[in-house]
Amino acid sequence: MKQKKIPYGLSDFKRVKTENYYYIDKTRFIPLVEDDADFLFFLRPRRFGKSLLINMLIAYFDIHYKDEFEEIFKDTWILNNQTPLKSSFYILKFDFSAVDITRYEESFRTNIALEIKYFIKKYNLDIKLPDNDPLDNLRDLFRYIKEKDLPLYIFIDEYDNFANKLLASNIANYKNIVTDKTASYKEFFTMLKAGTSDNDSAIKKMFFTGVTPVALYDVSSGSNIGKNVSLLKSYNDMVGITKDELKDMISYYNFEDKKQSIIKRCDDWYNNYRFSLDTTHTIYNSDMILYYFDYLIKTDAEPKNLIDTNVRTDYSKLKFLIYMNKKLNGNFELLNKLIVNEDVVTSDIKDNFSAFELTNSENFKSFLFSLGFMNLNRYRVSAKLQIPNQTIKKLLSEFIDFGYKSLDNYNFNTDEFNNQLLDLAYDKNLSCFHYLANVISTTSSLRDYIDGENFIKAYMLAYLNLNNFYEVYSEREFEKGFVDILLEKAKDEVPYGVMIELKYLKKEDNDTILEQKIQDAKAQLTKYDKGDNYIKIIIVFKRWEMVYCEELKC
Repeated sequence: MKQKKIPYGLSDFKRVKTENYYYIDKTRFIPLVEDDADFLFFLRPRRFGKSLLINMLIAYFDIHYKDEFEEIFKDTWILNNQTPLKSSFYILKFDFSAVDITRYEESFRTNIALEIKYFIKKYNLDIKLPDNDPLDNLRDLFRYIKEKDLPLYIFIDEYDNFANKLLASNIANYKNIVTDKTASYKEFFTMLKAGTSDNDSAIKKMFFTGVTPVALYDVSSGSNIGKNVSLLKSYNDMVGITKDELKDMISYYNFEDKKQSIIKRCDDWYNNYRFSLDTTHTIYNSDMILYYFDYLIKTDAEPKNLIDTNVRTDYSKLKFLIYMNKKLNGNFELLNKLIVNEDVVTSDIKDNFSAFELTNSENFKSFLFSLGFMNLNRYRVSAKLQIPNQTIKKLLSEFIDFGYKSLDNYNFNTDEFNNQLLDLAYDKNLSCFHYLANVISTTSSLRDYIDGENFIKAYMLAYLNLNNFYEVYSEREFEKGFVDILLEKAKDEVPYGVMIELKYLKKEDNDTILEQKIQDAKAQLTKYDKGDNYIKIIIVFKRWEMVYCEELKC
C-alpha cells in the first residue's frame, strides 16, 4: 500500500481519513468528551492540533455523516468502541479565526450569518430567516430548534482568535466588541448561555477550543457558561503527540536507523509540554513534529530551519505587557528569569483572568503558560515553570528583543550580530561579544536594569538564541559542573560549539579580584574536557563594561 502522506497544515478530518494521510488516533478521547459536562472549554497553544480534533468530534457526533461513518472512522479505536451519542446531533460550528480584525464588527456578524445559512442548507430545514441582524437570526434559529426538538451541538473553533488579535493591536477595539454592555461578542455568548438554560433547551452540548482564557473571562465575567477541562490530567494528551506516538511515526516511515537522533532532536526542539500537574510525561507540539517529518520524508534530511514559521506570532504587539510608563516592568524581569533557567514558581495556574489584569505577575505567568511559552512541573505544593524547548526559547528571545527595542536610543542589529556569531563558530573570532558589550555600555537607558551577573547573562542569552545554528543552554550540566552558557551545534557543518564562563565584578572590586575571577573561570572551564570541538571563553563584566574577554587556550 502507498505510504501515507503527512497531514501538515491539514485540519479536515474527513480528508485525512479518506485520502491516505497519516492520522495519530485521538478517537479514544471521544467517550471522555461525551461523558463529561455538556458545555466544555479546551485551551491549548497555537498549532497544537485543536482544529483537527474539533473536526474529528464533529464527524463523529454529526448526524450528517451517519452514512459515511464506517469509511471515515476506519482503522480508529472508536470504530470498535462506539458510544450511545454517535451520529445523533445537528452540528452548528463557528470558526472565529475567520474574523477579520480590520473590520471586526462587520466580519464577526457576517461569520455568524454564513454559518447559520450553511446550517439550514446542510440539514434542509424548513425555516426562512429575514435579512436581519445575524444575532437576532441566531436567536430565532434556537427557538425553531427547540420547537422541532432537534438535538443541537455547538462547536466553536478558535473562540478567542480574533479577540486576542484585537487585544494585541487595539485594546479599545477589544473592549468595544468583548466587554462593553452592547458588545456583539458578549451578546453572542449571553445568547448561548440562554440557549442552554430552559427546560427542553435548544442547545444540548457545546465544545469550544481556544488558546487563552482571557476572552472567556471578559465575555462572561468568569467561566460561568461551561467547564474548562484544559488543566485536567485526563485531557492532557487529547492533542499533541506523545513519545509513543512519535516512535510509531518513526517506525511507520522506516526511520529506525535514525530513531535516536530523531527523538533527541524532537526532544530538544518540540517536546516538554505538560498541561496538568498530575501528568508525569510530556508531549510534543503537533505542528512542529509534522513539519519536521514532512521535510524529513521528502528530503531524507532535517529541515534547514528547525522552527516552522507558522508557529511564530508577532509578540511585539504585546509589548504593553512588559513596557509601561516608558520602562520595562516586572513582567520583563520574569522573562529574564526564564531565559537564564532560574526557577519561576507559581502557587496556581489560573484558567480565569481578565485581559485587563495581565500586568499582574501571577496572571502573566498563566498567560505565558497558555501561549505555550512555559512548561508546567510540580514543585512541592506549587508549580515550577520553565521554557519547554529550543523553539520556544528562541521565540521568547524575540519577545525580549522587542522589549529592549522599546528603550530610548536602543540600537541592535540582529543580522550583524549573527554574522559575527558565525565568525565565532567558524573562525573563533570573539567580535560578537564585543558587539554585545558595546550596545550595553553605550545605551544609557539600558543601564537602569543592570543589577548584576544575571542581567548581563540574560541579555547575552536572549541574543545568542536568535540564530538557527546553535542550541543555547544556561547552567547546562556538563561532566563535573555546570557551564554558565553552552552553545551546542544545531547543524553538523558548524565547526565549533562554545562554552562560556561569565563573571561579574562589583563597582568597588579591584584588579586583584578581577584576576581571581579569571583564574576561577579557567579552573571551571578546564574541568570540561570535550576535545577540540569546543571554544572555551572567559568573559568578565564590571557593571555595564566588559573588562575581559579571552579564549582559554588548552
